[in-house]
Amino acid sequence: MAALHLYGTVRAAAPLVAWFDVAATAVVLLAAGTLLGVMFLFVRIASDDSDRYKELKEVVETLFGTPAHLRRNPDDRPDSATARSEAAASSGVAPFSEPCPACGETVTERHPECPSCGLRLL
Repeated sequence: MAALHLYGTVRAAAPLVAWFDVAATAVVLLAAGTLLGVMFLFVRIASDDSDRYKELKEVVETLFGTPAHLRRNPDDRPDSATARSEAAASSGVAPFSEPCPACGETVTERHPECPSCGLRLL
């Protein structure tokens, strides 16, 4: 008789367990969809060229990309080129002059750009 009573209890709890399974599946699918949406949003923000998310882009670059000291910063290019040419000039390297590949004007190691045509020199 006790076995029959236990079977009746399990049978009565079966719909509750089925609803629990449905709810758990819905929660897991909702969490997976949310994570997928956040991931797409994160990739969109990280690939945005504007400066709206500059701090977030720096974090992404630090985690997944080039280290900060190896990244090219467009604001620092003229200063770094001038600093490089001055460092090369003061380090005892023999000065040189050669024609600009674009216009033929004579340039030296002190010119980050050609004075006549504006070609950026390396």
